[in-house]
Amino acid sequence: MKHINRITLITLGSFVAACSSSSNQATPEQYDDTAQAIGSTTATSGGGGDVASMSDSVNLALGTMPLGFSLSGDGHFKGNRLGVDYSYAISCKSLAGVVLAKCDLTTNEATVDVAWSGSLQSANVDAAVTRDGKWTVTGLQTDTATFSGDSSFSFDATLRSIFRPGVTATYSFDASASYDAVRIATRDRQVVDGSASFDLSAHSTVTGAGKDNVDAKFDVHAALTFHADHTATLLLDGSQRYTIDLGTGVVVRAN
Repeated sequence: MKHINRITLITLGSFVAACSSSSNQATPEQYDDTAQAIGSTTATSGGGGDVASMSDSVNLALGTMPLGFSLSGDGHFKGNRLGVDYSYAISCKSLAGVVLAKCDLTTNEATVDVAWSGSLQSANVDAAVTRDGKWTVTGLQTDTATFSGDSSFSFDATLRSIFRPGVTATYSFDASASYDAVRIATRDRQVVDGSASFDLSAHSTVTGAGKDNVDAKFDVHAALTFHADHTATLLLDGSQRYTIDLGTGVVVRAN
């Protein structure tokens, strides 16, 4: 059963906001925090992230068990990676479109139900995360497999931002995500290119740096573009641009 977690966020720099506000438009500081939250659920650092789930999916589709995983009695592959519990249900087809009794090296297409929850930790974000979704993987008999699908997130986090020292905030995020032709190399399981989009709703309460219980609600649309150098470009509301290191989860403002 899906549950909603809460995020406690410790950030760095000066935060400009009214003592009590409610707006659908994020402030520059909230954009920074949102970028770091997205980075934490995308990168492989801290034991989780979509990039790690894509690699797991390719491994399972081709008959390789990811380290720390096993087949459970309910037919799901389950494992734990640094505090995050993963569950995958997968069905596979051959190059000829024949449904396989068991996924193996002949798999060309797979459908994967993906779920993970737990404590996602990186250099800048400690988050309690719940994720549920489904994607299809095609082209597994070629050099690059292609992912498409949708998911939903709910998470809370403690974030140590490089942007604003001295401010403490609690964030509650709910998000939906879509993945469009995200390609991953079948040899080394590294993301090559493709894109994802997120629609997030957030609520935050901020204290510190002379602020007392600053309350805000905002919505953000995020566009994520993956690159072969293991980075991704994140664009928030068409104006705020960031770069995410897909290995470390480090987020750098690009404008």
